[in-house]
Amino acid sequence: MCNLAADYYENFFKASTIFRPHPYTDSPPPVFDNISESIPEVTLDELLNTVISKKKKKSLDAHGLSNHMFNFLDLNYWSLLLSLYNHSFQKSILPSARKDTRMILLAKKDSICPLSLTRPISLLDSFQKIGEKLFLTRFCDLLARRGLLSDSQSGFREHFRLQTRLLLFLEDIYSLMSNSAPVCTVFVDFRAAFDQLWYLGCIGKLRNLGIPPSYLNWIEAWLVNRRCYIEINGCKSRWFSIEKGGPQGSVLTPTLFITYNCDMNISLSGCISHFFADDLAGILAGQLGIKYSSQCLDLEKRIKTFLDCLEYYSCLTDQPINLNKTEAMFTARAIGLPSFDIHFSHGTKESINWVSEYKYLGYIISSKLGWNKFLKHMMTKIRQRISLIKSFKIFGCSSTLLRKTLFMSITDKQDSLKRLQHSVPIVTFVKRNRSLSRSKVDPNPISSHLNEHVLPSRTE
Repeated sequence: MCNLAADYYENFFKASTIFRPHPYTDSPPPVFDNISESIPEVTLDELLNTVISKKKKKSLDAHGLSNHMFNFLDLNYWSLLLSLYNHSFQKSILPSARKDTRMILLAKKDSICPLSLTRPISLLDSFQKIGEKLFLTRFCDLLARRGLLSDSQSGFREHFRLQTRLLLFLEDIYSLMSNSAPVCTVFVDFRAAFDQLWYLGCIGKLRNLGIPPSYLNWIEAWLVNRRCYIEINGCKSRWFSIEKGGPQGSVLTPTLFITYNCDMNISLSGCISHFFADDLAGILAGQLGIKYSSQCLDLEKRIKTFLDCLEYYSCLTDQPINLNKTEAMFTARAIGLPSFDIHFSHGTKESINWVSEYKYLGYIISSKLGWNKFLKHMMTKIRQRISLIKSFKIFGCSSTLLRKTLFMSITDKQDSLKRLQHSVPIVTFVKRNRSLSRSKVDPNPISSHLNEHVLPSRTE
């Protein structure tokens, strides 16, 4: 089984065929004022604080080491490690052994599944993870100083929250609908996004964005010449090379990915783009001030233009689109869905799938922007956890930690519902009973319903 998995992923991680010349790799290098900027040195206090902040997990890397060993490492060794990290940043050198990876496979959905439905997780070298964290701090500071990351990207960034991205997404749709415009939201899914990272294209694009050569050289040394083996139930496969993709499990991979795609919102002109890591939601609307049928025709043209730009960008960055999971949702005050004839241009020219609801960032969004199904889904989850907690009273609880975890999951879902209550206009949560007077409308319908029918008190 391990060798079969190694054969599959060795072929999966082979470098893609790129037609040259390419604008990322073969264009003349621009000249920036920071070309001589070097990576700042690491101090001993910073190194120790980074190690202390790491979770001391006991999962082993390819060399049989884990973060747990840092608890027993003598302080006299940290001066040597400090010199090694600074030398690595100055000379862009990484020992080949630090790029050896132990890979495990996790099922995406069902526990019994083909290899194509598994997710490869890289257990990286314990010392290399410290170096990645130190480099990430400096790389993020550089990105902030140059202002490369757009505010439309909220994934894997400090001071950016998932709930904020959801609220901005809803606000844009509400604003367009208030002007009586038909709205289409295209939810794009990139196939194995982190595992498709093109090394040479990434380095070339970062160079064009003004990243100094010292950073580029270290990133290139970190990416290339990696190898790994797959372990399943204690059985190890042969070693094989990795020629594309960032390691899933590294703190640096997500930031490198969103930097590589930081100009996607510019390439997808004519729409309002919302990004969360590799999730893209593109909002398009018909022209304002004309009749509804003409608006729908104009919207259809805009969607086709959007998909053409998306496919071009996908080919340019070597980020394939998952056509089966890319879906569209139509939102309008009018009843019914226009008969749009929209399909992708390349490949099998597959038609885009239209849905009446979509689970976006963990929240179920319907075409009418109602929250009934989402609330029912959350209440079902809460009831299931309450039943588990009550079963402990009858059959006994073998683990205090398990009971505490289940109880905290209930309170977390309650808090998320309360945040949603204050985030979205409360009129969407009031029952459609026109006969109720305004004085009888509960100002907090979600909390009242949960407290009366679903949630136990926290003192129980």
